Amino acid sequence: MKKIIISIVIILAIAIGGFYIYNYFFQTEKKIDTQVYDEERVLKPIEEQLKMLDEEILKEKENLIVGKSVSEIQELIQKKEINYQELVGCYLLRIKNYDQNGSKINSITEINPNAVKEAIELDKKAAPKDQSLYGIPVLLKDNIGTETMATSSGSVALKDWVVGKDAKLVSNLKSQGAIILGKNNMSEWANYLDQAVPNGYSGKKGQVLNPYNKKVDPLGSSTGSAASVTSDFATLSVGTETNGSIIAPSHVQSVVGFKPTRGVVSTEGIIPLSSHLDTPGPITKTVADAALLFRSIKEDSKEIALNENGLKNKRIGVVFGKDDINQDIMKQAKGDLKAAGATLVTDVSIPEETDEEFKLFGQVLSNDFKYDLNAFLAENNAPQKDLSTIIEFNKKDEKRNVKYGQSTIIKADDEKSTKEERDETAKKVITASKEKLEKIFADKNLDAIIMLDSDYLSKPSTAGYPLLTVPAGYGDKNQPVGLTFVAQSNQDIELLSMGLNYEITTKHRIAPELKK
Repeated sequence: MKKIIISIVIILAIAIGGFYIYNYFFQTEKKIDTQVYDEERVLKPIEEQLKMLDEEILKEKENLIVGKSVSEIQELIQKKEINYQELVGCYLLRIKNYDQNGSKINSITEINPNAVKEAIELDKKAAPKDQSLYGIPVLLKDNIGTETMATSSGSVALKDWVVGKDAKLVSNLKSQGAIILGKNNMSEWANYLDQAVPNGYSGKKGQVLNPYNKKVDPLGSSTGSAASVTSDFATLSVGTETNGSIIAPSHVQSVVGFKPTRGVVSTEGIIPLSSHLDTPGPITKTVADAALLFRSIKEDSKEIALNENGLKNKRIGVVFGKDDINQDIMKQAKGDLKAAGATLVTDVSIPEETDEEFKLFGQVLSNDFKYDLNAFLAENNAPQKDLSTIIEFNKKDEKRNVKYGQSTIIKADDEKSTKEERDETAKKVITASKEKLEKIFADKNLDAIIMLDSDYLSKPSTAGYPLLTVPAGYGDKNQPVGLTFVAQSNQDIELLSMGLNYEITTKHRIAPELKK
């Protein structure tokens, strides 16, 4: 049975609005605004770059790259079936045809105007053997700072702001030879604007749609990252998560989402929601690609060796109730895990959050957002000096800038606390979650915990544990479902190995059908 009843979920949503504590109770078909703003912002740099290429050749080669992993793309490059400039061109063409036209997924908010030129230069050189991302286009969530493209966290107030320097993880990607293709649309301010704002909506670019069913919530806040990868607008994207913002949109859009152990990937240069809780991570179509992207963005770029038999002899705790939906999918998943050599422990549950935990978590976000954002804006000479000026900017044209309201950030701006108080509150919340989870892992002697989608993930995410969701099938009305794995801190490679074993054994993912 679901552990969180409606009233508690509403209290939680009000308390922590900046991230998604996902519960299937809310994942239903509903009327979703299809507003798209400023298409020319994306289309103009695409059109300019397509002039440098032969579109007929791109149309012929487009199917070569659809659904392909990084290793498969690099194999095509080596066989000279496609080159890097054509690869970039194919993605740009797909964004033009399906993201800003056709299906109008609206997952892209910025395009690198020099992406094709960068690819042309890379085509002139031989790819280093140890750089698997050489020439591979990567998308970034629109809160990740870059030297030449705008970074806005989805807000109109910052829509044209160029930070002027790359986030640390972006520098890491570039050093590996990756091409930054553009930015992904996102839930504005990482879902921390107003409780009424839909997942995947930003004032800057409008609403991201779920490619599998436009009436189904695409979740967030890394909405555009998941939508773009599942739609083959790039094979890799980097999202960010505070609590659910990578995992939730990934499972509902049938891609792999990986939130590493907190602190392993630098948040330097990323517009913050909470310095105590934020974590960047990969969104990809395969676990192998998630591991590859993880290696490239983390602070050390040591080779990652995954074990294709990562589930063998592992003890896996199953968090799932007899009244939870998608019983058939969980039954199949448990059978698949057993067949791979795992031992399942079914009497596992994650304790409900108490009212006090809800309150403290909300306090962490409210305090962190104001002070962390103000510091980031000041350090980077932003056009809006602080949260107060952003709120006032929005009030000048509320129907356009904040059509769903901005009550959450107004409340945050009223918060007053010292750094010591903020650190102490965050430590209390994080430690409480860690202690409860450590006890579960120890008492049951577990290597990992599994669940469907992002149910029951609040405590693991708060604790900073690594999380991985892998496509597990399709439920009611063909809605994607993910099997989500949780491991203890710094067990990232072991977690990825378990996910890889499950993925190659099952191969559940089916691409969405897009329309021109």
